[in-house]
Amino acid sequence: MVRKKSFDVNADETNLISQIKEGKDDALVKLYQLYYPLVYSVKQKYYVRYYDDQDWNQDALIICHASAMNFDQSKGRFGSYYKTRLTNHAKTLVRYDSAYRRKAMNQSVSLDAAKEKGLEPIAKSVISPSEIPLSELLASLIASLSDLEISALLIELGIIDIEDALQKLKVERVTILRARSRVSRKMRHVLLD
Repeated sequence: MVRKKSFDVNADETNLISQIKEGKDDALVKLYQLYYPLVYSVKQKYYVRYYDDQDWNQDALIICHASAMNFDQSKGRFGSYYKTRLTNHAKTLVRYDSAYRRKAMNQSVSLDAAKEKGLEPIAKSVISPSEIPLSELLASLIASLSDLEISALLIELGIIDIEDALQKLKVERVTILRARSRVSRKMRHVLLD
């Protein structure tokens, strides 16, 4: 009769945990390898954006060490304790990643990825609402201006370059000059009348 070499997980596990508490790093690696299938299953169950295998393995190793240091054998088995801590950590990561304030980040696409997919960035308007003056008189003037006239005003104020405006608006230089003259006329009318 061939006798199989018996492997007592609990005795080996207990020995490794006591070595970890004594500060032996090789015991931590062995304990981690013993529970690697558990780590793999948690990795497969929870998706965290920007978390790769190295991040998961590092977190799992840190949690394995902390679990071994805090484990009390009188309260149960190490495997279930480690699984609970690792699963709770994964849930915390998912909760953090899914937080309301990070929703926009999760839905965003990098410019490099957009270029690879052939997507062009959305063209920003020449003026943003934060640049509109607060004075009611000036606000009414700006409200009466067309987009072309606003661009001409911004060129005149030196906020934007005329060449950039010509490219974005796809107009000729004479069109911008005419718009600038209309802006001057409207400014005189609103400010001086």
